Amino acid sequence: MKRWAQLKEYGRDYWYYGVMVIGSLGLSIIIQWLQLGSLSQAVHFIGQRPFYFLVNVLILMVSYSLALLVKRKWFCFALVTFIWGFLAVANAVVLHFRGMPLMFADLFLIGEAAKLIDLYFTPMTMGLFIAVIVLLFVGMAFLFKVKASVKKRDYLLFTTMVIPIIYGLYGIEKQGIMPPDKVNYVKSYDQYGFAYSVVNSIYPYLQGEQTQNKKHLEALANDLQSYPFEEVQAENLPNVVMIQLESFMDPLEIEGVTYSEDPIATFRSLTESYPSGTMVVPTFGAGTVRTEFEALTSISMSAFKPGANPYDEILGGNPVQSLATIFNEKGHRTTFLHNYEGNFYNRHFVVSQLGFKTYVPLEYMAGDHGPHVIDETDDALLVDYIIKTMEKDEAPNFIYAVTAGTHQPYSLTDGETSEITVKGKKDKEELLPLQDYANRMHSLDVQIKRLVEYIDTLSEPTVVVMFGDHLPNLSLVTNEKTYAHDLYETPYLIYSNTELQPVAPFHEMTAYQLGSYLLQLLGMPDGAMNSIHKTYATTEEYQQILDLVQFDLLKGDGQFYQNKILPYTSYLFFGLDELKIDSVETEDELLIIRGDGFSSESRVYLDGEPYSTTYVSPQELQVVGAHVDYQLIEIKQHSGLDQTIGQGAQYEKEVSLTN
Repeated sequence: MKRWAQLKEYGRDYWYYGVMVIGSLGLSIIIQWLQLGSLSQAVHFIGQRPFYFLVNVLILMVSYSLALLVKRKWFCFALVTFIWGFLAVANAVVLHFRGMPLMFADLFLIGEAAKLIDLYFTPMTMGLFIAVIVLLFVGMAFLFKVKASVKKRDYLLFTTMVIPIIYGLYGIEKQGIMPPDKVNYVKSYDQYGFAYSVVNSIYPYLQGEQTQNKKHLEALANDLQSYPFEEVQAENLPNVVMIQLESFMDPLEIEGVTYSEDPIATFRSLTESYPSGTMVVPTFGAGTVRTEFEALTSISMSAFKPGANPYDEILGGNPVQSLATIFNEKGHRTTFLHNYEGNFYNRHFVVSQLGFKTYVPLEYMAGDHGPHVIDETDDALLVDYIIKTMEKDEAPNFIYAVTAGTHQPYSLTDGETSEITVKGKKDKEELLPLQDYANRMHSLDVQIKRLVEYIDTLSEPTVVVMFGDHLPNLSLVTNEKTYAHDLYETPYLIYSNTELQPVAPFHEMTAYQLGSYLLQLLGMPDGAMNSIHKTYATTEEYQQILDLVQFDLLKGDGQFYQNKILPYTSYLFFGLDELKIDSVETEDELLIIRGDGFSSESRVYLDGEPYSTTYVSPQELQVVGAHVDYQLIEIKQHSGLDQTIGQGAQYEKEVSLTN
């Protein structure tokens, strides 16, 4: 009885020890349930990978052990549970919508996520989410009042438990016992558990940067001099159009479904006569700019931290040599086209860091674009501007165009008027999004056909490179039973109305080799990364050399550029043609502005003050109730989150206007 009384007393005094252990175990199971999608899979994970599960439990136990150091133990437990629970739910949501798990790098992408939040969540959903958060914080406010003493034994336990666990986790990382799969992070999270994986994504940010090995770079540069490259004459270089196709894949590779017609008939027919195949991309379901960066710079995303956005991490401060930089040297006009918001992924800034001279986002495409809903974007508009750019003058073009019309989410409606119908022994929740996707792919294929037919009418030599940025995040794609192919492989096609060099594609082509392959087809030896890919791709030291050169170009002295085609920040002109104001007149309280290039994103500013603007046509804007004593009229183009981008247009009043 005495011992039982002692145990009861010990339990009253050290109750939080049990909460810490039971909480870590329980929360680990719940987190894995959310990660894997079902309780049975979470139990299977524990049975098949007990060591990995234990690592996750210990990580949570370290988090809960903070309660040993504070008096408000219940509050601490609740706060830790809330943080881990929030991260686990956020991961499940992010995984569902974009197909990639939550990582530390996502903290730096909150601004981009905010631009798309209306696309995925209704106001009611957001309201309920906020209400739940408020209720949780109210509950924690009551727990904040509950106090318990901190004993000497608590400090001792904290020290003897936390230090060995942290040291053990460090050893696991250093010894590569649980190495993350940098190609397939979804697989990595499923294999090792959410808690470990998300903590592991922080580790690279805690490491110091490596130092530049100048001697090895010099030896590499000298070695390359023994490989002569033959160059074609600049006047023989064709127009080059690269089209990055949003969420592009071959729908016929999905098993168990049939289509009333081939959604990508044009693309498929072209693959029978022109260079084509599949290439490995660095992302799935989302993360467009990762593929974009690789295709433009020939630099692998392996040079970055897990889940990083290269545009924020590097191009926010440093220019990088790209295909645009190279084609500028050849006398091409370099243009970046995108039929969506110009400040998405901060492209309005980083495009100039890649050397482009002209940027034409949606806001600078004349016309009424309505609400900016990315999954309702019309790719016909993009093809219109590709053609307009080609017809602008006789200068050769390098155009990089990014489509948006096949972007998720995909509709769950019946689609009774759909041109292409999809059938199969699948649930409607699986078939209907695929049907919507297939119809949007068909619309894109129609535009590809239109562009190819236009290219065929040209007397100028022209090469068109088309490729998918990543696969769509569809349940029939992520299911191994219905899609047996690599989730990180997308199609590419190189159409040409002129003869290309007889060059074989790289073995297991990647997005960062695509640009090098293109330059070799054109007979161009230019570019620091092109020389590396062409010379070392088949050697055992390829990855080691890649790591060395990529670090030099991104974070080192740029020694490997060797003063040839150095990267630079270009002066970026927005719009294919100048946005201009020709005349201004007033009718009663109505201010009428006539000019050219206006869009539904145009807003009138009078002496720096914005006014509500009515878009009438690409040649006319109207403002009601404008004051008449202004001196300066400005037209500014408003992008996502109401940010102004580009040079806009100005008009200074010379004389007083009269009715």
